[in-house]
Amino acid sequence: MNKFNFLLSFPRIWQHFVIWVNSSSDLQVWQESDHHGHTYCWHAYDPMTGRSACFGSEEEMRIWIDKCYYR
Repeated sequence: MNKFNFLLSFPRIWQHFVIWVNSSSDLQVWQESDHHGHTYCWHAYDPMTGRSACFGSEEEMRIWIDKCYYR
């Protein structure tokens, strides 16, 4: 793996590490941003069920959470 590929994969590795360290039964939500700081993807992961999802907007993610957990 060259240095450029490592730098591209580092944020994903870091996110998985943070999730692992902070793992609990709570729903985990995070966003991915480009190098300009613009959010392009929202993620949700439920460690109790193993369900995960990726969304194009915060609103889509909130709707999914509402349907899964509050109805």
